[in-house]
Amino acid sequence: MKADKIGELPGLTFKPNFHHHAGYLSASPGNYLHYWYIRDEYIMMFVESQNNTQTDPLILWLTGGPGCSSLGALLTENGPFHPNPDGSTLFENVYSWNKGANVLYLESPRLVGFSYQDKSLNDTLWNDDKTASDIYLALKDFFTVYPQFSANDFIVTGESYGGVYVPTLTRLLIQKIQVCSCAM
Repeated sequence: MKADKIGELPGLTFKPNFHHHAGYLSASPGNYLHYWYIRDEYIMMFVESQNNTQTDPLILWLTGGPGCSSLGALLTENGPFHPNPDGSTLFENVYSWNKGANVLYLESPRLVGFSYQDKSLNDTLWNDDKTASDIYLALKDFFTVYPQFSANDFIVTGESYGGVYVPTLTRLLIQKIQVCSCAM
């Protein structure tokens, strides 16, 4: 979505050769999951690269906790930039996963990080199945906004309590695909 594209990131000490987007995806009614999506950087560097947004996989990253933001992984683990010790600037992570993949960092369950919900709905159900359902609906929204990635290989991964989120979501994705005999 053009409105979600990040033009400049304050404190960045290098000029990125990739696009990144941040915004909200609709989950269950009144619930919105925050995302930060980073395109494979090589598409901007090489015209005929084996690494490009059309063929590289889309990785969904889920940090666990539960209650920990996926932005922690984006900024300190596998994302394209890390904070300098001064805390006000970012340097390039030369080992970033987006060197060979498109990466979607999703903040879940709802109310984690920048994700939010309409409190007037009084939706207080919190469990792993509800989280998987919200992520599934957010992914449907993602593929509506970014349909060009619906044919890419799709990888779901994470850490910590993500070891529960990932298989719970994967089971739901398989069930949904089998019901409609289609991809996402």
